[in-house]
Amino acid sequence: MTEFVRTVIRFRWAVITAAALLTLGAGALATSLRIVIDPAAILPQSHPFVASKGVLENVFGEKYALIVTVAPRDGRADAATVRHKVTQLSDALLKQKGIIRHTLQSVASPNTKAIDASVDGLVVQPFSRSLDQGRPLTELLAQNPVYRDFIASEDTRTLAVFAQFEADPQGYGAILRRVQPAIDSIRDDSVDVSVGGHVLILGEIELFSERIIFLLPLAIVLIALVHFEAFRSIQGLILPLVTANLALIWVLGIMGASGIQLDVFNATTPILILAVAAGHAVQILKRYYEEYERLSAIGGLSPIQANNEAIVTAIDKVGRYMILASTVAALGFLSLMVFEIRTVKTFGFFTGLGIVSALVIELTFIPALRSMLPPPKPRTIGANKPSLWLRLTRWLAAYLPGSNPYWVWTAVSVMALAGATMVKLENSNSSNFADWTQVRKDDAAINSALAGTQLLYLMFDGGRDDALKDPAVLRAIGRIQAALAVHAGVGKVVSIVDLLRRMNKSMQGGSADADALPESSDLVAQYFLLYSLSGDARDLESYVDFNYRRANVKVFVKQDGSTYIQQLITFAQAQARRELPAGVTMTIGGGVAEAAALNQVLVHDKLLNIAQIGMVVFLISCLVFRSLVAGLLVLLPLGIAVLVNFGLLGWLGIPLNVPTSLISAMAVGIGADYAIYVIARYREEVRKGTPDPVTATLTSAGQACLYVATAVGVGYGVLGLSSGFHIHQWMALLIASAMFCSATAAITLIPALLSRFRPEFVYGR
Repeated sequence: MTEFVRTVIRFRWAVITAAALLTLGAGALATSLRIVIDPAAILPQSHPFVASKGVLENVFGEKYALIVTVAPRDGRADAATVRHKVTQLSDALLKQKGIIRHTLQSVASPNTKAIDASVDGLVVQPFSRSLDQGRPLTELLAQNPVYRDFIASEDTRTLAVFAQFEADPQGYGAILRRVQPAIDSIRDDSVDVSVGGHVLILGEIELFSERIIFLLPLAIVLIALVHFEAFRSIQGLILPLVTANLALIWVLGIMGASGIQLDVFNATTPILILAVAAGHAVQILKRYYEEYERLSAIGGLSPIQANNEAIVTAIDKVGRYMILASTVAALGFLSLMVFEIRTVKTFGFFTGLGIVSALVIELTFIPALRSMLPPPKPRTIGANKPSLWLRLTRWLAAYLPGSNPYWVWTAVSVMALAGATMVKLENSNSSNFADWTQVRKDDAAINSALAGTQLLYLMFDGGRDDALKDPAVLRAIGRIQAALAVHAGVGKVVSIVDLLRRMNKSMQGGSADADALPESSDLVAQYFLLYSLSGDARDLESYVDFNYRRANVKVFVKQDGSTYIQQLITFAQAQARRELPAGVTMTIGGGVAEAAALNQVLVHDKLLNIAQIGMVVFLISCLVFRSLVAGLLVLLPLGIAVLVNFGLLGWLGIPLNVPTSLISAMAVGIGADYAIYVIARYREEVRKGTPDPVTATLTSAGQACLYVATAVGVGYGVLGLSSGFHIHQWMALLIASAMFCSATAAITLIPALLSRFRPEFVYGR
């Protein structure tokens, strides 16, 4: 290590030039990055709820729904005005890129058909034509109940425009940006306009996540201020951030070059890399100041010689443990590559790559740059510098020998364990926003007026062509549909059964007794033929496939919580087992089903990942320190930090979901450094015969741990400013908690345990 660093210093200009060129190139490539939610990347493709996505999209044309409602405000608009605005919006949306035209439904859409009968047979014509002929909307809805609480509320005050869109490579936010001008064009003080649906929720998550672009510079500034207060020097202010920012730019450049975009789960990767990289840089910088002060006191060396020798010695003493800590963290995050979900793999790979990049920069570029800077002034390196961290570590050094910190941490752990028993597993895309946000207000308004903003799809496969012309199969689907329609939280259930019942009733003269399914397969086939002749066969595409083998049942729900959706799915599956004839199968799909699948798989996998990263930390620590005891000591602060985080989830009522489980895994990857640096410095002090190794450790490595924990906590703390967006606020709280617990546990428990039990790997035989 010594000769390597001397070589770096000797060729410093070449090292700095190479790093600068690499950074410029990476920075140019990083400009192409965007925050995009890609369903193929974030969903577990092997899960049956996700595997059905192909059938749902390719057979029935169901994609990503957007719902816009228009209602009069305080009587300021009449029905004609509301209908005119719906017509205006429908026409504008039909011109939008990516819209699936035959899915657009509203009172003004040509796809919304009223079914009647005449002496000539079945009559199918758009609602808009019937309305223009003077027929009341209430009458049309009564005769065609499939549209009631779908495109219009039962009292007809609220009208809706429902449309589905193709996935956009630029994400759901890009769809929202395109349609927003059309929506804004119908807004005025006479009506209330609300927007909801899958596109809206996920698009808003993308747009809220983009706040990281503005919060990242603030995080950098705050981290810099923490470093400046800690070191009171320009080097202390700048150099740790140089390491962090270069590593960040390199990783983002590689992401840009590979065409991989950020998403809601890995959008905070930049802050994570920033925090981990700055942490390692602080450990080296703290040791560098100590070595420069020691060499300056010895005398016989010029300031430049003392500076270079301090650089070499600091890296020689700390470098090996920095390599260990970086390896542990990098392997922990790289272990995410074993999971199925692509976005988790992306997060793990690029976070691990960022940590390795920071290590390379700290061992090459930073020594070269530091050797070119003026040696530090005496006032910046004095051991008596009155900083908060020095006073705290000195107090701990005086307190620990005669104290028992185990009881404090035992009490904390017991309280955390009690909170952890109250944690609820729940994933809801809408609950990622505060109740007062416009997203939640619009969602509530639409749910109160119409059938629901979210859709669950039940897809039935008859096993053969024309199976959906069999009245027995249709009646079974109808019974399942009827059972679901009265289930709590379900606003409406729609299927081909509704349309066939309406056709049958119309052809039987509107008799109430004829409001039933046709009795024979031939009559069903005849109705399908008559509909295609009078209307448009594409109207039925989202309900039944071309060969009449598969049927699609749409379940409108008013909530998207994974617990509720899973209960609803379980109920539907039980009904299917009871009602479906032999050979007919049912599969589940849709946005809410996919969210439930993601919660099942990802939360479970992330909990396993915490154990997985912990095992990596344990094994590598055991190998490097050559002791099982050392591995357990490194895990101790991490275990406490994870337990406290789960306790906070329970006590504060925060759900265990995809974001919070990801945060817990991140905390394990970040927090291992503290214990490694403390153990390494304590052993070094013991082996060189320091009379008071506890004080020496705490005022050096321990003090640096507090610098790092504070900087990381402050850096992530800026996410708490993301008003109304719970994902960022949860991250700010939980990362700060994990850093505080893992750092303070490392600098209190580990020195106390080492000095009391005097393990062999530290004290020898």
